Amino acid sequence: MMEQPLYIYGAAAHVWPVEEGPPELKAQIDAAWGKRFRRVNHFIELALIGAKSCLSSPRKPLPLDCDIYLATEQGNVADVAKITESLFKRLESPMPLEFLNVPNNMAGFYLAQGLGLHSSNLTIAHRAFPFETALDIAMFNITISRKTDPRALVGGVEECAYPLNLHRMRMGLAAGTPLAEGSSWLYIGSARETALARCEWVKLFHDRNSLLAFLQSQDLPSSTFLSIGYGMSESQLNEFASILGLGNHYDCRAIAPYHDTYSAYAIASFIADKRGQTLVHVNRDPQDRYAAVRISTM
Repeated sequence: MMEQPLYIYGAAAHVWPVEEGPPELKAQIDAAWGKRFRRVNHFIELALIGAKSCLSSPRKPLPLDCDIYLATEQGNVADVAKITESLFKRLESPMPLEFLNVPNNMAGFYLAQGLGLHSSNLTIAHRAFPFETALDIAMFNITISRKTDPRALVGGVEECAYPLNLHRMRMGLAAGTPLAEGSSWLYIGSARETALARCEWVKLFHDRNSLLAFLQSQDLPSSTFLSIGYGMSESQLNEFASILGLGNHYDCRAIAPYHDTYSAYAIASFIADKRGQTLVHVNRDPQDRYAAVRISTM
């Protein structure tokens, strides 16, 4: 959607590989926020930790009109699974707090409340490319904003529902696929000063050929790092790198098992790891559609 680059002032990449049950996060939230949040579920806890970490050492103060864009594919899946089981298997009414916190946008509400924000607050639950879609919308809205210095927090948050074998079936994954919960965020705006990185563009493509045609039209330095999402294979990574003449790969998948907003984790990690470098992150969905993001660190 957007051609105008925007700037990144903060980035946080968090992932919790999971096996038997969800990670315990309350101590991390207390330490990060210096206060306790009551009546929050696990999905909200994940959002609170990632967003606060992104703002832990901001190069730009957070304005009270900073917008929030929370991206997710599965959303608040654990409580939804519990409520569904209560209603249809046990024929029982759900617990009140579980029911109240079911809407995915409750995480954005608690985040805005905790930060004292009075601004737009959008949760984007998307089957394909949730983080790329949220980032694209945030960039568009910043570009057309009438604010003097518009900013946005853009994050990707995913949780798991337990037992994991049922969660894998729900997502169409092979048995035994390693899974993770994640909360990775970017703090973006239109001003270059104090930026950590620049987001050059976010693009969505209907097929492989249109993606490659676009990438070949770009002036990509030979030192550009290429990374891929879980929808692509190593052979595809090598094929793309060969076609584009890129020799550097950036792969976090060994330390960040499968979660649907892995793109947010890869991009935020790159910003922290690689100074003065360029990243092109490519993701693919089961319908052979693609999303690509270009980031240049400063």
